[in-house]
Amino acid sequence: MTLRPTDLSLLVSLDALLELKNVTHAARRLHISQPALSSQLARLRVLFDDPLLTPSDTGRGMVATPKAVELAAPLREAMDKLKSIGRRREERKSAASEVSFKIGGNTEAIAALAARLVRHAQRCEFDDVRLRLCFVRAQEPDLLAQFENGELDLLLGSSIQLPPALRFRKLGDDRYVMVQRLRHPRGVHAPALAEYCALQHVVVSEPGQDGAPIDDCLLGRGHRRSVAVQLPHWSNVRDILLETDMVATVPLSMLAADPASEGLACCELPFALPPMPLVIAWHRRSDRDPLHRRLREHRFGFDADDAAVPLPRETRAGAVERLLAAAVPGAVQ
Repeated sequence: MTLRPTDLSLLVSLDALLELKNVTHAARRLHISQPALSSQLARLRVLFDDPLLTPSDTGRGMVATPKAVELAAPLREAMDKLKSIGRRREERKSAASEVSFKIGGNTEAIAALAARLVRHAQRCEFDDVRLRLCFVRAQEPDLLAQFENGELDLLLGSSIQLPPALRFRKLGDDRYVMVQRLRHPRGVHAPALAEYCALQHVVVSEPGQDGAPIDDCLLGRGHRRSVAVQLPHWSNVRDILLETDMVATVPLSMLAADPASEGLACCELPFALPPMPLVIAWHRRSDRDPLHRRLREHRFGFDADDAAVPLPRETRAGAVERLLAAAVPGAVQ
């Protein structure tokens, strides 16, 4: 006798039949119809070249043939082993006291969203599982490989090119504003283009990158800003702005997310830049993972109350407030 992969489900039916010795009762346990189980029994008789079960002379149930009796014990042992695999998986899952999530993104997205995601993880209960969030640098040309190799579980991105194979959810549209200390000698009005370029700027850029798209936009207009300080990340920008008359151009979401932004003011840029979509992305293999789902479905709400940065009245009442109110989750694609 040779069992094909498509015949393996028949063994589950045979195990129930040998235990209950009643087609009606076995069909009820297996959640299939009685005719369907009778058809499976007919196939089993052909496979084993044996009747396996014959009607009882008492009219109640069925009687196992010697061949069926011989099969019963090893078949029951095999079924128990299969069930134990599922039990061990559940035991490992319940015993896991810590689960690590590797979250990648570009500098701006992590600076804007990491604190929100950490607060969400601390406030929520994840079935007694302690989450460990590991933020890592995502290499844009190799994003899909990083997901498939287990180097990334989630991706936070702004103005990032996502491989079509990844799922994503749009969190909102971000944009740049100019930031300075609150009592800057130039005042808090929006600068003209010439004034903006003449100011001393602090820029943040990844290794090997420039300040694009801001500098690309300026070059297209025949202008260049004066860069006084270049940093690899955002952590020291605020301190430099508070201690000098320098300015920085930063995503608005970063200011809304940073409770330490007191003492800063922001104003509109003198040139238009396209909005930057903020997204959270994941690989399709994680679609049904419950912990993964609870993390990625966090709303990251950009509420106006979050904007702790002192803003000029005309700015606060205008586009900034509209941006924060409009930043709502989009559809999953």
